[in-house]
Amino acid sequence: MSAAPHTIDELLDRAVQAINSGDRATASALAEQVLTVDSANRDAEDLLTAPAAGSGELRRLTILFADVVDSTALSTRIEPEIYRTVIGRYRQQVTEIVDRYEGHVFSTKGDGLLAVFGHPIAHENDVRRAVQAGLDITREVARLSERVRSRFGFDISVRAGVHRGLVYLDVAQDDVYGLGANLASRVSGLASPGSVVVSGAIAPLVRDHFELQARPAQSVKGIDEPVDHFQVVGEHVTVMRIPLGPLVGRERELEHLRASWALAENGSLTSVGVGFSGEAGMGKSRLATAAADLAESAGHLVLALVGSPFHTDAGLYPIRALLEQRCGIDRATEQADRLRLLADEVRTRGLDPESEVPLLAPVLGIAAEHGYQPVRVEGTKLYQQIIQAIVDYLLACTGNSPAVVLAEDLQWFDASTLHVIESLLGTTRGRLLVVLTGRDLTSLRDIASLRVFELAPLTSHETDELITALDPTLSVDERGEVARRCDGVPLYIEEVVTKMHDQPTDEAGWTRAPDALYEPLFSRLRASQTTIQVVEAAAAIGREFDHALLRSVLDMAEPDLDAAIRDLEAALAFEPTADDRWRFRHELLREVAYELPPPSVRRALHGRVADALVRSSDEPDWHLVALHYENAERFDEAANAHQQASLVAQRRGALEEARACLTRAIAQNERAASGPARDRRETRIRLRRGFLTSAVKGTASPQAAADFERCLQLAGTDLREDVLLSTLFALWAYYLPRGDLRRCLQLSESTRGKIPGRGWFRPAFGAVALFRGDFGTARAVLEEVAAEVTQRDLTAFESVWFVPSDPVTSVHTDLALARFVQGDVCGAEEQLAETVRRVANLGFPQGPFSHAYQRFFEIWMWMEAGWLDRAADTVRELEAQAERHGFEYWTMTAVTQRATIGALSALLADGGNPTIVQPHIEMMTLIVQNLRDAEVKLFVTFYDAVLARLLTAVGKTDEARRRLDIALQFGTESDANFYRAELLRLRAQTAADVDARDADLRAAVDTAHQQAASIFELRAAMDVFELDGQSGTAPLKEAISRFPTDSDWPELVRARALLG
Repeated sequence: MSAAPHTIDELLDRAVQAINSGDRATASALAEQVLTVDSANRDAEDLLTAPAAGSGELRRLTILFADVVDSTALSTRIEPEIYRTVIGRYRQQVTEIVDRYEGHVFSTKGDGLLAVFGHPIAHENDVRRAVQAGLDITREVARLSERVRSRFGFDISVRAGVHRGLVYLDVAQDDVYGLGANLASRVSGLASPGSVVVSGAIAPLVRDHFELQARPAQSVKGIDEPVDHFQVVGEHVTVMRIPLGPLVGRERELEHLRASWALAENGSLTSVGVGFSGEAGMGKSRLATAAADLAESAGHLVLALVGSPFHTDAGLYPIRALLEQRCGIDRATEQADRLRLLADEVRTRGLDPESEVPLLAPVLGIAAEHGYQPVRVEGTKLYQQIIQAIVDYLLACTGNSPAVVLAEDLQWFDASTLHVIESLLGTTRGRLLVVLTGRDLTSLRDIASLRVFELAPLTSHETDELITALDPTLSVDERGEVARRCDGVPLYIEEVVTKMHDQPTDEAGWTRAPDALYEPLFSRLRASQTTIQVVEAAAAIGREFDHALLRSVLDMAEPDLDAAIRDLEAALAFEPTADDRWRFRHELLREVAYELPPPSVRRALHGRVADALVRSSDEPDWHLVALHYENAERFDEAANAHQQASLVAQRRGALEEARACLTRAIAQNERAASGPARDRRETRIRLRRGFLTSAVKGTASPQAAADFERCLQLAGTDLREDVLLSTLFALWAYYLPRGDLRRCLQLSESTRGKIPGRGWFRPAFGAVALFRGDFGTARAVLEEVAAEVTQRDLTAFESVWFVPSDPVTSVHTDLALARFVQGDVCGAEEQLAETVRRVANLGFPQGPFSHAYQRFFEIWMWMEAGWLDRAADTVRELEAQAERHGFEYWTMTAVTQRATIGALSALLADGGNPTIVQPHIEMMTLIVQNLRDAEVKLFVTFYDAVLARLLTAVGKTDEARRRLDIALQFGTESDANFYRAELLRLRAQTAADVDARDADLRAAVDTAHQQAASIFELRAAMDVFELDGQSGTAPLKEAISRFPTDSDWPELVRARALLG
């Protein structure tokens, strides 16, 4: 029975022992075994990078191991001097052959030699070079054996193995470590004498160039699974070459560009956009460049918006990059100078800085305190105005002249920038051509003004034409090999032919590079001895970078850095985009460069980039900073940066983006070291995210509650008063709209005495009393709070308030409701006006959200008073406000209120007509059910009452009574009894006999009296009077007496008329 595989822990323990004993090769091999089954194992990564910092790099390399067959037995029967001479000549031959193919011999193990291909000189065809070197070695040793036999009387034979895998190159010690190197030696042991064997990793890369014969998989020492391998029978012979070339096979697309540009030049272009879509390497950027050439050759403007894989969800990044370039802004520019440069640019474009700068400044991360007056709108409205300002600026840049806007790599555009592009595609100036590139433009295909071309691979004829244009000297067979290798992808063709041109003709006459992407691209990156560390740092920064940032990340003298950049430009790895700015010529180049450094080095590079970004600006691109800290695995700093990015998004009115940033902050914080600091950070993040969720979805949102409840759990481990209070207040605001007043009361009690000053638990008690139906207590508490609140109290309270409705406006709104129910309509309107004044001075989202809260209660009051026109007007205002700011909860509420007003209007118009009333019954039934399903139940009994009135009006009194009983039962269970008197009064109308009706009416009068609900008491008393006549006089008089003498409550007229 075979032994069980080693566990990861066992392998790591053995690796640690090896590294402690100085055996780095064994440690690295064991770490590589761990990474094959657990690619993210941090301990294995660290062990793999154990050699001195800065002395090595991770590489996917091709490894050749050659070994003399039966060398031990041979050494025992041959004189030592002869053996040394023969083996010395063998080693010399192997070294010469490896050198011929520009490989590198790293080490000898006994009579074995290990060589790598791709270091220190990289080629596009290093895999084929290694295999060919192996064949040449077996042939040269066979010839050596003939000479040895004739002279010494014995034979010498060699076997060779070739494998490709991840290894650690220790440049300082000129050595290589890792499982890849060990497996190469094991593979060589599977070869028969005088032959070459390649591993399963090599075979797919060379089978078009060498004849391979599959061999049965075999087990080898140190590897759990049997190893697939192939014997190399011989090579297919052809020749290689190189260059770089023109746009081929895109005539249809190019003709459309030319025709569109001609129309733009004479001002008659109607189909504004042309898009090129397809996979990487299909020539999208080449076509975009062709469009730019058309404009620039005629002396006209080209504006380029370029997507970045690091900014796919960072708002308006391509716009920000363009603005910074045109304004002359870099990361070191102070905020005041940024604002000045922006204003100068806006003014130069003929726009009004006073109106445009407040809209464009947030795009550049410039806060209002640096010198401009912010726009007095928030949320969705602000977002729309910013998008329009960007479009206006881009159009102003073009003036009235023909121009091209390039939008490259739309797959990396954020949603906001896509909205800008869509707006540009809707322009009708006739002189603007918008050219888009992206891997998938499906989402834009319905735009009438856009023509999208899906770029397919080149046909065989087009492929041959491109190869010939790149290198006319290639033969038919050579062109055929390139065509088979590249599958019609222009980028692949360009890279392979270019590298073929740079290499000498090898002995075997190879025809194509086996590693189509990695090796050709890597050979550009290693343009000189100093370029690797430069491309590693640049790749960590991103596709595009500037000199200052690159210099701050690297420990390199500036002249050396400049020389390396020049070398990379000459090698077509870098290309300049502006003064002191470059980018990788292809994203694939960046990807290859990015994987070169070991994980620990890569993490350090990202950390340096993030630190440099933070140092270089007061308002850095926090989204990018966070991403780099994530990759650096500095999780606490990543969480903090995501919080900063959230604040920036909130300033732009992008609440969903702000919430998404906080979600990422939580994810990063979870990976930080456990302890009180992490818990406190998580609490701050969750309080903020719950706050923003409440603003969008309402304070009854379960998602918000989940954040707040988690904060409560965390507060239990660190009983800091501010955290606990913040959470309790937020949860109070969550349970209130759900109608769970008992829980609200418990939470209110929890805050008693916790805040210095005037005792801010009292507004919570007042609100709970209000919805419990204790209007007298509620009014007394709220009147006192409203009169006594001071700015000092407010400041202390706001520091722990994470609810989107402002606490002071809530007090005034709740007080308005209490006064209203007691018949003080004028007093209620005074408090509503006070609320309006207060919210005008609040920021976003508290100001608009608090105003929406006030409008909801205002609508209810006007409906209760029967002033349906006023209620309808306020609903329209609420709808507009909710849409403007992206408040989903208030949008839903406005729809509900509008439907309720419609139902009440139908009752007034013709309450007994089933044809008119039935649709409203169906709608109110749906509303009531939706509210209960959503657990938004505070006001559900009011809607139950409206539904019961509709049912009663069409004679469905049993159903109406059932609905009212459900509502009354809910009040009993939840303590939400503010509408209980009305429910009893309406149930009386469904009673089957006079006694039952009288009982409910008198219960309604008593309940309203106990609750100090004057308007409800008056209604119930009028119904008692109409039912019982003179015996109802006293209750009616008492109800009237409770109203202020100057009350203009509309039902008082009818009540007094009943008394005569």
